[in-house]
Amino acid sequence: MNKLNLKKMFYLAVLVSGLGLVSQASAASLEKVKEKGILEAAVYKNFPPYSYKEKGKQRGIDIDLAKELASRMSVKPIIRMIGADENMDDDLRNNIWKGHYLGGGTADVMFHAPHDREYAAAVDQVNFISPYQLEKLVFAFDKDKIGDAPTIANFTHDPIGVELDTLSDFYLLRALDGKVMPKVRHYKSVTEAVDALKKGEIVAVMGPRGEVEGVFNKQVPENVVIQHLVTPGLSRSSWALGLAVKADYTKLADEINTHMAAMIKDGTVKKIFNAYGVTYNAPAAAPEKTTASVK
Repeated sequence: MNKLNLKKMFYLAVLVSGLGLVSQASAASLEKVKEKGILEAAVYKNFPPYSYKEKGKQRGIDIDLAKELASRMSVKPIIRMIGADENMDDDLRNNIWKGHYLGGGTADVMFHAPHDREYAAAVDQVNFISPYQLEKLVFAFDKDKIGDAPTIANFTHDPIGVELDTLSDFYLLRALDGKVMPKVRHYKSVTEAVDALKKGEIVAVMGPRGEVEGVFNKQVPENVVIQHLVTPGLSRSSWALGLAVKADYTKLADEINTHMAAMIKDGTVKKIFNAYGVTYNAPAAAPEKTTASVK
């Protein structure tokens, strides 16, 4: 899903400002959720294995997490499946702290938000909470064609697939002083890239582990290996993902943090990831209560 790449999250952020009346809004937000008996959660649509529709039903890791969170808060979940906008700032504005200019309101919480101190410092209107996953870039490759221990140099002569306009794409086009670029094959999604790998059209795919493993859905062919490779010149190959709420909704954030921390600690989060064939990596050891903010 090209709208969720790190380049967008961390390199295209703009400075924004403005906080509401913290004490009043904070209480009102949690009271509103409890009074309505509903927690509205925003997740990205068409984003397997995290949030998508299958035979008309909502499925995915983030959707199951949202449902479990709502259950522990003793409210019902409403899942808002959103389309990704031009950048993460737009997604947060449209779905968390302001709302889209065409209307529709905002959600109480948004899943799959970056948990990065530098980015959070630039977005005053949002509180980034409850980091629940450490995502990592990996390679899925055909060992029968390039062996058990390939390096980036292999892709100077063997084709590798990548989702267009993502961190993986950004990296491969510049890897080894551009020597990999001629062999980079672009696809609209990780799903399409993995399909090309299965058909033998390319020898490897680079992308986030969760997305790559989720596409295979526990059915990885015997000739395919999924693992991290050394990526010279790439300063960052992993990042934390969590939730986002409006900055002045501190009491709502506190309650969500408490339940999410418990879900990590008791193994619920790992169980949900495993159900979709995705290796679970926690950002850190689960504390009694997750950090309320990265700011």
